[in-house]
Amino acid sequence: MFGPNSVLVGNGIVGGTLISNEQTSRNIADAALRLLNGAPATSVTVPPQQPGPPVFDWRELQRWAIPEDRLPAGSMVRYRVPTLWSEYRAEVLSAVAALIIQSLLIVGLVYQRRARQRAENENRKNLALAADASRRLTMSALSSSIAHELGQHLSSMIHNAQAGRMMISADRSTPDAMGEILSDIETEGVQATQIIHRHRTMLRGHQPHTKRIDLHAVIDESLALVAHDMRARQIEATVNLSSHPCTINGDQVLLQQVLVNLLMNAMDAMTETPPARRRVTVSTEVRSADVDVSVRDAGTGLPAQINGARFTPFVTTKAHGLGIGLTIAQTIVDAHRGTIDAHNNP
Repeated sequence: MFGPNSVLVGNGIVGGTLISNEQTSRNIADAALRLLNGAPATSVTVPPQQPGPPVFDWRELQRWAIPEDRLPAGSMVRYRVPTLWSEYRAEVLSAVAALIIQSLLIVGLVYQRRARQRAENENRKNLALAADASRRLTMSALSSSIAHELGQHLSSMIHNAQAGRMMISADRSTPDAMGEILSDIETEGVQATQIIHRHRTMLRGHQPHTKRIDLHAVIDESLALVAHDMRARQIEATVNLSSHPCTINGDQVLLQQVLVNLLMNAMDAMTETPPARRRVTVSTEVRSADVDVSVRDAGTGLPAQINGARFTPFVTTKAHGLGIGLTIAQTIVDAHRGTIDAHNNP
């Protein structure tokens, strides 16, 4: 360890207990100033300079591998190599704060996305449950027409089979005649199978599934479901379909459910309409960004008291209606990113 001296740290020494040249210079200058002001020389004294705290050169400590914990208490170490923290503390703090904020934002976005996905899944489940319940009510209302349609085809098949048996018994059967009878039976069987498949599809539990579908085919299937009911009510159906292809992204069963509901509402609205004027018109218009489908009836129109609440749950003008058909229809259309509205004809 060096004793008191005036060697400056930073010129190659390790360090030690040093006299401050700055303080010495200040004391000498103060004594000189008093002499210049006329003070007697005997009265002017320079106080002895006391050694300051030990000062060491960090570079020399590193050079000679001297650990800092061996330095005297209160030692000062100079000429340290600046660290990233000491040089760029503000920048480091700003970067850390930015990273924390970004991390929180990312966590928040991920949480929101998962919450939205959970909500979408829950909405799809609720839509499926509500749509299934509404379809079952609709198909229950069509149960008599289902039985009648199947009965017609089965009756035709039975009559053709009986005719063939009679021809065989009377030995009057020919290959051509039997072929015609069998062809008729096959045709009736295919049509009966289509009816069963059509109604089974509407009754089966269904999770929404979007794919490319032909909306005109959906309209044809919907009209086929209510065809017998229309004939029974003496209602004529007019179809004005666009000549352009009508392919969209959607769920065929759910969109068919919407159209069946609208067709049945149209038929119910014409209960008091004279038979000669009972007509339902289904039209499509293909535009650049969307497709417009309309179902028009010749009924008495929407009552003023429900004109603004026609899609509100449990609002109905039917004596035995639940008032959820249009609500479900609106939910399905919304799920297809579409809109639905109802208004009176001029």
